[in-house]
Amino acid sequence: MGKMLLRGLHMTIDSRSYIDAMHAVLVYAGLTSYSKAVLSGMTVTGFRFVVNRRLTSESATAYNWMAENFLAADFVGVTASQSAGFSFHPTFPLYQNQALFDVKASIDRGIGAVFWKERFVIATGYDDEEEMLYYDDGEGLGTQRMPYGEFGINRSPYWYYQVFEGRIKLDPVEVYKESLVQAVYKWETHDIMLPEAEYACGSEAYEAIKQALINDDFEPLQAYEIFRCYAAAKGDISEYMDILHSFWPELGAAAKAYHEAAISFQAAAEMMTEHGCLTELTELTDEQRIQSLVHLFDGAQRAEQKAIDHIKLFMQERIGNRFDNIGLR
Repeated sequence: MGKMLLRGLHMTIDSRSYIDAMHAVLVYAGLTSYSKAVLSGMTVTGFRFVVNRRLTSESATAYNWMAENFLAADFVGVTASQSAGFSFHPTFPLYQNQALFDVKASIDRGIGAVFWKERFVIATGYDDEEEMLYYDDGEGLGTQRMPYGEFGINRSPYWYYQVFEGRIKLDPVEVYKESLVQAVYKWETHDIMLPEAEYACGSEAYEAIKQALINDDFEPLQAYEIFRCYAAAKGDISEYMDILHSFWPELGAAAKAYHEAAISFQAAAEMMTEHGCLTELTELTDEQRIQSLVHLFDGAQRAEQKAIDHIKLFMQERIGNRFDNIGLR
């Protein structure tokens, strides 16, 4: 029987994504000193842009968690272990016990863990006597408690957790370069895990947003969640590209274009709540407001395309060496 609480380990919500949780755990454990924006760029998570064609709120987390969250850690030299599955499987209790064992072992090493509880959250401690796991979801409520038996039980049938083990020193300049190659890949390639009839990725995500708005095929509250998440992610990438611009002046135009895209996304998110409360979202059926949103996203799409064009020119040799699949590492 044991008890442990990692005092001072908390997360803050910005993009409401995996990077919020990952950054909190890595910084606390001393595994990174990068800002959240820089980590978002280096891990490529900030370049991911996926939307459900009806603008449903799960869009920002609609991707292969096992593959991409593992790669996110790998890109910055962090070794990690993880597991995932479905809570309706008859073997789930066995996986649940193993997950709790791994999470607690990580906490004993002074490293929190990431797990899924309606969103990505962090495990900050445990109490075996009370059979409670302590966690923080970034909502400002501080440390919360969850019975061991509820681990992996969510509204959706998915469970997931990830623990970080250590760090291998990498050349940050090489990581920056690889992130630019991956940015192009994310912009031009559809995620094979997602049905194209339901989801759009990269540049096509902008087209899906505009069509959903024009056809009034969306629910305002859920659309707002998407715009808020991606406004933060685009802001992170804008900040990241400013840093890369300081290394390579040739990326000045790309950094400027990402800044323009971030401003457009932020304006769209603010337009959804311009009256200061979400209850006003019912007015989004107003034709002029829809046209304004479409105009903003059209501008953001053109800006990001311009940024990608500059990155492709800057990274043309490395991208060319990837032959037909620039996503290869």
